[in-house]
Amino acid sequence: MTERILVFDDNNAENGVYNSEIIEDNVQKGPQSDKKSSQGLLGGLYEYIETFCYALALMILLFMFVFRYVSVDGESMRETLQHRDKLVISSLGYTPKTGDIVVLKFYPKPLIKRIIATEGQKVKIDYENWKVYIDGEELDEDYVRYTAGIMKYGSKPIEEFTVGEGMVYVMGDNRNNSKDSRSIGEFSMNDILGRVIFRVFPLSEFGSVDKR
Repeated sequence: MTERILVFDDNNAENGVYNSEIIEDNVQKGPQSDKKSSQGLLGGLYEYIETFCYALALMILLFMFVFRYVSVDGESMRETLQHRDKLVISSLGYTPKTGDIVVLKFYPKPLIKRIIATEGQKVKIDYENWKVYIDGEELDEDYVRYTAGIMKYGSKPIEEFTVGEGMVYVMGDNRNNSKDSRSIGEFSMNDILGRVIFRVFPLSEFGSVDKR
């Protein structure tokens, strides 16, 4: 550090003249500099920890009130979903619609199924030919796992009905290995815990699971 000071000149004191000199401050600054450096590192570390804590708290709140983490149990959604797949679901601002994959409240454990029809829609199921019609139009169901023979759970070859108010009709993509609305009946929209947003595990399948 350089400091400028005024030096009183005895020879010119009577005339009120002063000489200005530059005097180098040779005080060693090592310890003070190290202290400032340490304080800077600690400050940066504190900011990093603070940011991490805020992010963690936000993530916890999101998974408490917006998202849920679920695991697939069973083969009823093959080939779309596999046993032990890990999924994230959400019900925030959700309105059920045909084709959505949802998790439903059911005893003794929740079910993962695909919505086939919602309230007021007319459903026609041709069990012999594996065809489903909604309001007279055939669904394009490239996600269905077909097996030999007729589609199971049909009380008759062709079944027609209208989905009740506040209800949804659901089926598994693995039609002949799924416990769904064909045997259980329609589900209330209040039974929907959330729509599947994306798959997080296995990592090779990370991303959206929708197939429509």
